Parts: sequence; C-alpha cells; structure tokens
Amino acid sequence: MERLLPDEPMRNLMDWLPMLPVTSAQQVDYQAADPAVLIVLAEAAETTMNVLHSGIGSIGNLLAHSAVAIEDGSISSDSVEALGHLMAELGALAAGSMVLAARCRRETADYQPT
Repeated sequence: MERLLPDEPMRNLMDWLPMLPVTSAQQVDYQAADPAVLIVLAEAAETTMNVLHSGIGSIGNLLAHSAVAIEDGSISSDSVEALGHLMAELGALAAGSMVLAARCRRETADYQPT
C-alpha cells in the first residue's frame, strides 16, 4: 500500500478513493472493500472533515470582521460571493467526508489487523 502524507489528508483521501470497489450500479461496495483501505479512508476523511470545519469557521470569522471593508468596497462583493460559493462547496465536502468515514468505520467495526 501507498504511504500516507501526514499533513495532506485531502490528498490522501483523493489518492485512496479509487481503491474502493464499486457495484455494477456504480455504488461503492463497502463490504467487498479491503478493510485496511477502509481504515485509511476513514482516517483521511475524518481529518479532512476536521480541517474543513476549522477552515470554514475561520473564513466566517474573517468575513464577520471584514464588514466595514466590504461595505466601503475595499473588498469587492464578487470576492464575498466567491467565498460564499467556496464555503458552500467545502461544507458539502465536509459532509460527504463524514458520511464516507462513518460507512468505512461501520464496515471495519470488528476488524482486527494482523
């Protein structure tokens, strides 16, 4: 198996996702997946979710403290709109990461690596 990059959870997630088997209906077949891959994906997904939540909160805090600069036009409304779209997509990625981690953890609840 590949090595994990300790400070790059999202890259780990993207690198390991293709290792999941899929059904004929193109759905992830968690039961047929290698448990070791599921463990790695769960870790990467959980870390990614935590990083995203922290980052989204920080961006929101910065925006809240930038109200005057936004109001006087120092920060363009286009930039604020783009940040809003980015935050929405990052939130969706965090939610998807949580679902992936939960499914991986459920399938490996009784897994004992040798």
